[in-house]
Amino acid sequence: MFALIKKDIIFTKKWILLSVVYAVVVTWLIMHEGATNILFTFFLVPFFLTSLPFTKIMSIEDNSDTRDFIRRLPVSKYLVVFSRAVFILFMLLISSISLFVIQTIGFNVEYNTDMLIKIASIILIFLLYFMLQLGVFYKYSYHASQSILVIISFVAIVIGFITENIDLVKYFKNFDWSILLFIMAIINVVVYFIDTKLYAGK
Repeated sequence: MFALIKKDIIFTKKWILLSVVYAVVVTWLIMHEGATNILFTFFLVPFFLTSLPFTKIMSIEDNSDTRDFIRRLPVSKYLVVFSRAVFILFMLLISSISLFVIQTIGFNVEYNTDMLIKIASIILIFLLYFMLQLGVFYKYSYHASQSILVIISFVAIVIGFITENIDLVKYFKNFDWSILLFIMAIINVVVYFIDTKLYAGK
């Protein structure tokens, strides 16, 4: 499993470094402009930082020869998919740590328990997104997996129109993010096993 993770890191090290630079620059610009919504950076930066190397990996493996080679390795389907989930989490954590360092040292931001739970929930939301994308990749192809972002964007726009006249702040003001954290953890486990079935059936 560690060899698979190491492979992913080696193949995408240029993109990882580029993503870290992006995280530093974008976070600094947002915070320097006086942005007070810290969560905004945790929605923006981890997504793009993880997307670059992750999509690079899928594009590399988007051929039958590479997939057949990986399947012939003496590694179970569970470890193959799990190693990919670990890589995704690794990238999400790298981006989050970058944000912590920049905001704490550069802008004296202090994090409480509630904020950390929200950040953890956001990380699991992104993990779910990339695991769904991975499942579509295993079932169909790299290009098909990119449609997930289009679908989610469309759904977000529709929800935006529907809730345009609704005060969402009022409804989510006392929202318990720990519940969302638990739900996201359960859904990610379920999607992980679905991905293993899709990987085995490819």
